[in-house]
Amino acid sequence: MARNQRSRRVVYARNRGLRFPQLLLFLVGMPVKLRGAVIHRTPWATWTLAVLIAVCSVAAWMFEPLQPVALQLAFWPELGLPAALPGALLHVFLHGGWLHLIGNLYFLLLFGRNVECAFGRRRMLGLFFLSALLGALLHGLFTDAGLIGASGGVFGILVFYVCQFPQARVIWAPGLLLRGALLLWARRFLDRGFPVTIYFAIYAGLQLLVLNEQLFHDGQVSALAHLGGGLAGLVIWAAWRARILP
Repeated sequence: MARNQRSRRVVYARNRGLRFPQLLLFLVGMPVKLRGAVIHRTPWATWTLAVLIAVCSVAAWMFEPLQPVALQLAFWPELGLPAALPGALLHVFLHGGWLHLIGNLYFLLLFGRNVECAFGRRRMLGLFFLSALLGALLHGLFTDAGLIGASGGVFGILVFYVCQFPQARVIWAPGLLLRGALLLWARRFLDRGFPVTIYFAIYAGLQLLVLNEQLFHDGQVSALAHLGGGLAGLVIWAAWRARILP
């Protein structure tokens, strides 16, 4: 079925107004879909991946005997290749805290379900792990700091989604004060939102600020992993659309 998605006309569905959970997500800084592609089959791979990431991350926090094992899942650039390669894939199953975990899971479920429907289950998983791998390797080119989190893989999913579904619309704004002002005085804007391509352009631009923090101020967020994952997502989408990938 996924093989036909390259040429299939995308059907979009629009939310009928924002409900309280969506408004709450907007207020805490998460993007909210207002118009998204219809999910035409159950995205089992996306849900299973999200559950595995959540279970592994929480287990590593709660059970002290598992922590030495968990450390082996992280990506350690100082080990060099090929010793660091397992961690370049498995670091996605560890997270540094609840906000880190919940944020990555939200983005994975928000965008990954549509990607799985269009690209196929196995291809979506391949996209996720290849994006995480490239993100980790790019991170390791510039720093010896360890890496955990699914952000690289999720960023690859996000880029693939933006390329495949450019007519989707979201609401999002940086800063709590701006979000509160929009909620009070610009409800019409919130009801319409803006194209997901604009959201991604802003979000990608913010990664340059994060990159500056990472490279020159010992920032704790790896923009390099995000950018590497996003590059993988773009290349894979372009190869698939050009029928280079089956």
